[in-house]
Amino acid sequence: MSVKIILVDDHKLFLNGLESILKNELGIHVVGTATNGLELLELMEQHTPQIILTDIRMPIMDGIAITKLFQKKYPKTSIIALSMFDQEDDVVEMLDAGAKGYIIKNAEKEELVEAIHAVSKGGHYFSPKFKGIHEKWTAQEKQVKDLKLTRRERQILALLARGKTSQQMAKELNLSRFTIDTHRKNIHKKLGIKSNLILAKQAGKYLDDN
Repeated sequence: MSVKIILVDDHKLFLNGLESILKNELGIHVVGTATNGLELLELMEQHTPQIILTDIRMPIMDGIAITKLFQKKYPKTSIIALSMFDQEDDVVEMLDAGAKGYIIKNAEKEELVEAIHAVSKGGHYFSPKFKGIHEKWTAQEKQVKDLKLTRRERQILALLARGKTSQQMAKELNLSRFTIDTHRKNIHKKLGIKSNLILAKQAGKYLDDN
């Protein structure tokens, strides 16, 4: 059976070109296209795709918001980011949100097809330049999971490692500042670190070394 996918990108010309490239590809069926997250949600009322191939930065609802929402609402549908941005922060944000793949827009058709099939089978796919980032992120997730932190605490520790303030974390995770601070206190207890400053400075090193 063909892998059903929906393509999401706010640049109509690119979106049409991508659809044209994939529509005749054996084993892949493009069931719809959308220019933002809200259009995607409308399509989800009609289709049950295995894969969403989405840009990151778009108006109304971007790729990060889409990925976070799908983790809760459509957990059986996997997200692959297809972006022109190749900075580590962008890759990590999508990983934190729950993406299963990340590809640069100048990738060859063969790589794109390989990514779609890999993720549809329950795997991951990251362009070669991002494999190190993915491996590091995966190792950190395992290390922190071994500490018996909750998923939310793991998210907050990862954001701390990237230099985010409580206010920034509250906005990104759609939580109150009070809730963020409560989670940080729990992390302090579990890690045996008393100072907010020390925790913020050592979060990244702690993830790397343990």
